[in-house]
Amino acid sequence: MDWRRAKSVLIFSFLMLNIILGYQLWTEWRERLNTAVDWTSLPPETLQFMRDNNIQVDDNAKIPTETPSMKELSYTFTHRGGLNLSERKPIEPSPETRVVYFEEELTQALGDVIPEMGNYKLDTSGSHEGMYFVFNRMVGGWPIFDINLNLYYSEQKIRAYTQDLIQIKPSTGSKEQQVLSATKALAKVIERNLPPGSVIKEIRLGYHGEIYEDAEAQLTAPSWRILLENSEEVYYVNAINAEVTTEKGDTAVNH
Repeated sequence: MDWRRAKSVLIFSFLMLNIILGYQLWTEWRERLNTAVDWTSLPPETLQFMRDNNIQVDDNAKIPTETPSMKELSYTFTHRGGLNLSERKPIEPSPETRVVYFEEELTQALGDVIPEMGNYKLDTSGSHEGMYFVFNRMVGGWPIFDINLNLYYSEQKIRAYTQDLIQIKPSTGSKEQQVLSATKALAKVIERNLPPGSVIKEIRLGYHGEIYEDAEAQLTAPSWRILLENSEEVYYVNAINAEVTTEKGDTAVNH
């Protein structure tokens, strides 16, 4: 037996196996990226940045394709909710519900108890499992991420709620503009803000603006909200001027 030749064949076989396995891993990663959503719409340099920094996408995430015309909104608070225990309004008697809640079920059960509940929509990604559901105030079909109705539950029952109530003011001077695409907003955040190993959970269009406690009127701008898995940080991209704001708790930082 020619051991030298056999050794060469064995080495060559191992090299080919490594190449095949490497190609297979790369193909599986690309297929996961592309089958979950159409991430090929992102620029090539962004996709490469994601590979280099192990930035991934949740299988259920979608890149929205809509780029509607929107404008800044002005509003005033008629009631301000909060997260403190003392600010919660008890619901008595608590409606009978199930462990898994449906939005229609909640609206039917609580529509006569909670003011203007029909103006709020469930924010599944923004809710806190095991603690409370978050509903966003809707305007023109889009959520205002900062104006919330929170439903606190335990033992299969809604126990209490807190609620922000607002009045939209007539717009003066603000003109509608086509918003920045989700692809461009996401690419900017991925390349400039996301830490290595991040998993993108959601990107959603709505309104966001810093709330000033001593201001009579508040402003909120069209914005893309980007959420990550297992992270308290929330990224907002102004859909008009592309400014990125990172929020963690009650802290906001402009980039």
